[in-house]
Amino acid sequence: MKNIFTKSFSRAGISLLFLLSLSIQANAQRFRGKIEYYSSVFPSEDGKIKSINGTRIEYYNSVFKSEDGKVKTIGDKRVEYYNSVFPSENGKIKSIGDIKIEYYNSVFKSEDGKIKSIGNIKFEYNNTGSQKSDGKIKSIVNENEDRESEDALDTYYFIEKLNCQ
Repeated sequence: MKNIFTKSFSRAGISLLFLLSLSIQANAQRFRGKIEYYSSVFPSEDGKIKSINGTRIEYYNSVFKSEDGKVKTIGDKRVEYYNSVFPSENGKIKSIGDIKIEYYNSVFKSEDGKIKSIGNIKFEYNNTGSQKSDGKIKSIVNENEDRESEDALDTYYFIEKLNCQ
């Protein structure tokens, strides 16, 4: 009886690993293109992505710590950052192209410094006093189904990843 279960589990395990490896290969094959990297004397650029499929990415070389080394442009979209006395917004993305980004300056720790809006997309956070739900997203509403704001939201997360290089 033990041999039957062992053989069944090993076959199921091998089958599962095979299917998993196929799905990983499928995910890895989604992007096909060319990525170029900076080789620069400026530490704020060196080793960072220079272009993806010909779309150029530029970075700030700035005296302001809140900007230095962060994405300046992606293609023709300019990215600006807050230089603020409020720690909840200092160094965070202020705009992507013409789309403005606002952050909560709040006495509530659960929402302070978090995204308030990206264009017409509004964010609300839980503030109930519960440790498990406080600070988690309560709602995201795109007023007027604004497509430009949705594109800016996608770009926002892409820029955040680039800024972490």
